[in-house]
Amino acid sequence: MTRFAEDRRGRVPFALVGIVLLVGASTFGAAISTQGPDRVDRGVDAAMERSSAEATAALRSGVAEAAREAAAEPVTAPAETPYGRLLSDSTPFRDALRLRIYLRVQERLSVTRYRRGDVTAAATLPEATTPAELQRGMERIEIRGVENGTALRVTVRNLTVTALESGRVVASERRDRTVTVSTPVLTLHDRATAFETRLNRGPLDGPGLGRRLSARLYPIAWARGYAQHYGTAPIANVVANRHVELSTNGAVLEAQREAFGRSDPEGREAMQRARLEFGVKEFAAGAPVDSSMAERVLPRPNAIREPSASLPPRHGADNASPNRRLDVDVGTISGRALAGLRTDSVRSNRSLREVLRAAYRVEAKLRTTRRQTYAEPRPEFESPGEGWSLVDTDESANPTVESSVGPTPDARAGERRFDGFARHVELDRRVTWTWRRGNETRTTGGEWTERYRVGVTLVGRYAPNGTAPDRPTRPRFERGGPLDGPNLANVSAKASRRLVDEQGGRDAVAAAVAARDLDVRKRTVYGDRPADLRSWTNENLTAFRGQLANVSVSVSAGRVATYTTNPPERLAAELRRRRATLIDAPNEYYGAADRGRYGARAALLDETIRRLERRSANHNETQRAFDAVLHRVGVGSTERLHDIFRLRNTPTPIRQTSLPGSPPGGPVVVVPDGSPAYLTVTSVSHDRASGVPPSRPYHPLSAKNTNLFTVPYGDAADATVEQGVGGPTGVRLRTAGHTLIASESISNGSTPESRRRLRESVDVSMAVIRARARRIVRNETQLTRSAARAAVDEGVARWDGTGRRALAASNGSLAAAIAAAADARASDPSERRRERLETRLDAAFVAVRRTAAARTAETAVNETLTRVRERATERAISEASDRVRSRYLNGSFGRVAAGLPVAPVPGYWYATVNVWDVSVRGAYARFTLRTRRGAPASTPGAAVRYVRDGSAVRLDVDGDGAPERLGHDERVAFETGTVVAVAVPAYRGGVGDVDGNADERAGTWPEPRCTSWEASACRDSE
Repeated sequence: MTRFAEDRRGRVPFALVGIVLLVGASTFGAAISTQGPDRVDRGVDAAMERSSAEATAALRSGVAEAAREAAAEPVTAPAETPYGRLLSDSTPFRDALRLRIYLRVQERLSVTRYRRGDVTAAATLPEATTPAELQRGMERIEIRGVENGTALRVTVRNLTVTALESGRVVASERRDRTVTVSTPVLTLHDRATAFETRLNRGPLDGPGLGRRLSARLYPIAWARGYAQHYGTAPIANVVANRHVELSTNGAVLEAQREAFGRSDPEGREAMQRARLEFGVKEFAAGAPVDSSMAERVLPRPNAIREPSASLPPRHGADNASPNRRLDVDVGTISGRALAGLRTDSVRSNRSLREVLRAAYRVEAKLRTTRRQTYAEPRPEFESPGEGWSLVDTDESANPTVESSVGPTPDARAGERRFDGFARHVELDRRVTWTWRRGNETRTTGGEWTERYRVGVTLVGRYAPNGTAPDRPTRPRFERGGPLDGPNLANVSAKASRRLVDEQGGRDAVAAAVAARDLDVRKRTVYGDRPADLRSWTNENLTAFRGQLANVSVSVSAGRVATYTTNPPERLAAELRRRRATLIDAPNEYYGAADRGRYGARAALLDETIRRLERRSANHNETQRAFDAVLHRVGVGSTERLHDIFRLRNTPTPIRQTSLPGSPPGGPVVVVPDGSPAYLTVTSVSHDRASGVPPSRPYHPLSAKNTNLFTVPYGDAADATVEQGVGGPTGVRLRTAGHTLIASESISNGSTPESRRRLRESVDVSMAVIRARARRIVRNETQLTRSAARAAVDEGVARWDGTGRRALAASNGSLAAAIAAAADARASDPSERRRERLETRLDAAFVAVRRTAAARTAETAVNETLTRVRERATERAISEASDRVRSRYLNGSFGRVAAGLPVAPVPGYWYATVNVWDVSVRGAYARFTLRTRRGAPASTPGAAVRYVRDGSAVRLDVDGDGAPERLGHDERVAFETGTVVAVAVPAYRGGVGDVDGNADERAGTWPEPRCTSWEASACRDSE
């Protein structure tokens, strides 16, 4: 065995080992010498990332605080201030939240720094104090609710993260940061808005306060109405504002449950106390309620007795049978539609001139090609030196255009080629760069040349936009058609003028194409129409109007009497169903004139349908007041309840008691808290409701409750409905005329003053109608002023007395009489002219009757009709037998019975109805939504509060220590109403308010300029 000392295998010489060690030491030394910069780089990266992480934490904290502040002072109406204008009118709350987030995050970041060795890193947002800077800052903020609204996701764009070493910037970058914060601030605002929307809904607008109020008032009104009718309780006011107050509060609590899943706990307690107090006041003076009285007060539906056989017999029962079928036709509606169509300025903004013009409509445009044939390189800009910043770039092109021969773009399918041309375009382009360094400014620039070959084609597409059925039209772009008119033959010149000449001509258009500056929008042009197109179309429309007038539907007389059918609605549906058959358009129009003629037929049909739909809407308004009443008393054959009556108990989904959400939001429970908890029509002070300012009283609720038929007259329901939908106030001319005629049976000596004032008021309305008639007669017949006046006077003189003349003006007969008198005075009497004049007059009278000038004051009508009814009642009592008097009058009929008798045949009525028009408006002094979700975790038991108290919202946005006004935090306010109808059997005292207060108001309602919560500026109505 060889010893290690003697063995030479695998041995390395020491010299080689020394060389290896020397090289290794050199390499290690080089690595050591570069270790400093590498360490700094790693430090910068770490500082940047750590600063970015801290910025995220600051962002999360700032968002949470901003959300709580926005909820505590929600902006619902922006202020007219420079800072208030930062908020849009449509989303002021969200805009204010974005503003608060920007300011809070900016504030948090300003004190957030990370230091590592000599490296300092910080994340920043630009400081913003002016409205313009704040606007740009808000644009960086994006917000949206997530996790079913339980959390808020915020993205801050272009967050700048900068690293400095010894005061020198060594790294900088912009980043977008997104955080999700557990706060339901958006949901709180959206639910509060939805709750307020519910409170302001009418009974037919959807689930809300109006419908709930209907459901609560109906049982009260019917129970008290029957108690009054049968004398089981001393009731002088069937529906009082105390009932409205109680019903409103109960309905508001239901709306809270629907919106938030729960109602105000204090509100529920206050409601329970109000019920107890209401019950004591309601029944303290009455007899105990036993089962027999309950049966009388709350009868079974449809259990009202029919008139006794001892009543006067029916006269003309066969003719008045509800089983009789009535044919209801379009009639004069089509004539009024034609008169409106022939008038150039009508409410629908659709006239015959526009309809015919639409048949000659063409959309023209330029189709272009652009091919580059030569191009020099674009100059590259260079900085003038260190520290210069580019601030502006300006480019210009000087074109040189030469004619060319070559292909131009083809017209596409359906287009007509009008013109085409080609050009060579040379663009001498120049660019100028503007640089700035401090206060110095310097410009540099360059030039280059480009050449293009441009092709342009002018095309047009026939694009009629009338109401005529869609059919092919031939001929189009050449003369022809039923009137041998130009059709669209001349539109090419108009299109060339609009698209080529108005853009500078062919060379200018070609240059614009080369420079990509051409306005390529379509232009609409219209072809010239034949001179006799209108008269030719009018002739066809006159015949078509007669065809429309004969369209009818068959309805039951009983359903008409009970408002359970809607003839205008059915007529409109029939016209829509037969639209294609009535218009009778050909498979192909013979030129544009032919298309215009059928477009005019379609326009007349559509206008007739529109007018029928408007009448249908008016009919439905009346139906809301009567349908449920007549159904309950069994009048006619009802098919369904009135919409308000039918929808009052419609189930409404109630929100879950908590809003489910995943982390970071989690389930959210929202608790509403209103102050005052119970909305009263009397004033509330601060010691009763903490939300009420201590300096002044507060009326949280106002109510107006109008009993319509304390003094019934002809069409009081129609007049009331028109007022309810925003029409003019007062009594319609037809009703006033009927009243004057009815008062003729009374001795003039008994009511001279009331009849005189009523007659004078109707005379004023008739004077307006006469003046309008004279103007129309002169325009349509070319009669002289005196001849037109004589024709109108002759037509009016056919009726004796102001009342009968008012009726004639209302039913269309006056228009026919004046038209006949005017046509007889014309040099060439024409039946067509007479029919046209009658149509124009009838339409004009309808328009006048809808204005306030043709209305009569209710007091004049009511005073006269009160006396008429008193005399009629006295006669009925004196002529009736003792048996009838004792059975039906029972000594309680009095001089004026309340309610409106329903009298389908002369001699008796078999039910009495009455209607209450109820309106409420109010506001919480302070309305709060509370939730623990989103509250600071460091504060046990804390809650996020969304507060609406009507205060001004201020925020120090410029850092000067003085807050600026952003807007207002509007109170949760509402205004809605409903209509309640009650029907009782005939005779006795009827049903209605007999305490002399038909228009009952509470709160601050008597003051028209006051809201129900501004009691300090209003008269206290307690």
